[in-house]
Amino acid sequence: MTLKPEGYRTRIAEKQLEKALSSFGAVCIEGPKWCGKTWIGLNSSNSSFMLGDYNEFGTSNKELVEFNIWAAFKGERPHMIDEWQEVPGIWDAVRSEVDRTSVKGSFILTGSSVPRVKRPMHGGAGRIKHLRIRTMSLYESGDSTGEISLKAIMSGEDIPMVDNMLTLESLVELISAGGWPGNLNLDYEAKMESVRGYLETIMDSAAHMDDKIRKESGLWMVFRSIARNETTLASNRKIQNDTGLSDDSTGSVASDSLPVSYDSVTDYLDVFDRLYLIDDVLPFNPNLKSSVRVGKTKKRHLVDPSLAVAALGVGKERLMRDLTVTRCMFESLCLRDLRIYSQSIGARVFHYRDDSNMEVDAIVEMEDGTWGAFEIKLGFNQVEEAVRNLKKFRDKMSDHHAERAPAVLGVICGMTRHSFRTEDGVYVFPITALRP
Repeated sequence: MTLKPEGYRTRIAEKQLEKALSSFGAVCIEGPKWCGKTWIGLNSSNSSFMLGDYNEFGTSNKELVEFNIWAAFKGERPHMIDEWQEVPGIWDAVRSEVDRTSVKGSFILTGSSVPRVKRPMHGGAGRIKHLRIRTMSLYESGDSTGEISLKAIMSGEDIPMVDNMLTLESLVELISAGGWPGNLNLDYEAKMESVRGYLETIMDSAAHMDDKIRKESGLWMVFRSIARNETTLASNRKIQNDTGLSDDSTGSVASDSLPVSYDSVTDYLDVFDRLYLIDDVLPFNPNLKSSVRVGKTKKRHLVDPSLAVAALGVGKERLMRDLTVTRCMFESLCLRDLRIYSQSIGARVFHYRDDSNMEVDAIVEMEDGTWGAFEIKLGFNQVEEAVRNLKKFRDKMSDHHAERAPAVLGVICGMTRHSFRTEDGVYVFPITALRP
């Protein structure tokens, strides 16, 4: 009997966790704070130890484990140790225990940050499996009907015709509220306030991470720059220069009107990355046997679009007026969901851009090497252009002797009324109908 929490909502990652537990002695569930890692872990555990709790001796569990590390290991297995990174030595202790017993599925670790330790920890290869968890997809939160399967699309199957009555206002609310499990039963305004409070807490944690003191104003400037550059190819230098600009969301001038130093930007980006707030999309290499040069720059992407909305301080009304910003935020939402769905079917998500500035928003590559190209469009009025771009991209891949041409072409839309497949075989469907 597991420790399944009351009110627990089924997550896509459950099957991935179950598979990992059958093959490894331990699984480390990683992701940003408040994305549901602990509840997913408890759902598959028979006992648990929470580093953030206090014990019967009146001390924190963290203090207890720092004195006696094996205190964290008492309990029926699978045994979960929550926020293990608070005592980094737990990692090597888990690896040692897995080596000693050789029993699969013994431990579940959860962590919301990557510790920076003075001595390198053993990697845990073959003993500890890393499992990345993101915020909830639309399918998990109940905001996607799930009538269309990504796996079926990647297999070239026909899709059903589904109706999509989503309005721009409803779509903006889905973008700005985000996929935070703890917000599901709140109204829209409460969700927005919750995300803003979450960011404030995160910035405080980031300011003191690794026992260093960082300027919280600088952290905010860098994070707002990432938000402004969501789904772009902005370099670290571009982000540094951007920190000296006026804050577009309020009209106020950034602190001292000077950019944050380049070294500080690099450090802050590393901190946000180790807090699992950054989820950049890597470039795709189709193995072209030609002179075409494929871009190698990653696409900036936060783990949830609500973080960008909250950081910029923009409300629903402004997003409904400024469709340029909304399109970027919608792309961010779709990339989040695509990565969640793709991970569950053994696929990976990339972006594409070459030296001729031909771009494709998302590439989904399956384990067998087959891949599909997807454009992401907010409105139906952009679908025709997206289809033309995808067909041009497919032709270019063929003309330049790609090792494998795309097997699938698709347009993911926000406000298309129906799903369909064009005469050329291009899928067109709403994000609110997708599932793994």
